[in-house]
Amino acid sequence: VTAHLEGCPSCREEAAELAPIASLLPLADPERVGAPAEAPREMLDEVLARIQREREARDRARRHTLSARVGTIAAAAALVLIVALVALRPWEPSGPAGEVVALIASEPGVLGEAVIHEDPKSTWVELTTSGLSVGETYAVWLEETGSRERSPMGTFTSVDGDLYISLYSTLPRDRAASIGVSDPDGSVVMRGSIPDPTSS
Repeated sequence: VTAHLEGCPSCREEAAELAPIASLLPLADPERVGAPAEAPREMLDEVLARIQREREARDRARRHTLSARVGTIAAAAALVLIVALVALRPWEPSGPAGEVVALIASEPGVLGEAVIHEDPKSTWVELTTSGLSVGETYAVWLEETGSRERSPMGTFTSVDGDLYISLYSTLPRDRAASIGVSDPDGSVVMRGSIPDPTSS
């Protein structure tokens, strides 16, 4: 009951209203008090069921919080990897120089360019951006041909000036229709169409 009162404002208010009455009970004459009324069994079952539901809701909330913390740690690890790639810059590809894709921005002053490379089992993208909000985290993705399915490539935090990052996707080059960058709300801030390799 105490645990229920801690999380139920309406019951706390009712308990506060009953407190003065409880303090008067010692003044009652036992000879004039009849047999106490027994609460219906259904009421007890309902109270116990409600307490159980609230306990389960709290447990779900704790699990959700733990899951969110694990997700934050994973995102931070991915960000550290991208920062390392920014600092080191990748090696020069042994194959073709790659296809340059100009990204069309939704806001003035924002620029972006992607160089698409095809690896045997993945798609390698070199992305250069500038003009994005400093300190904001953005997501990079490839959109699959013939659908709106997006294959995530990773995230990055924008800096003042030009930012260069190198990202990989397991989506094969011949199935990638476009590349895009989204803000934390999911809004697309930059996007570019990748040429169809079979249309040359």
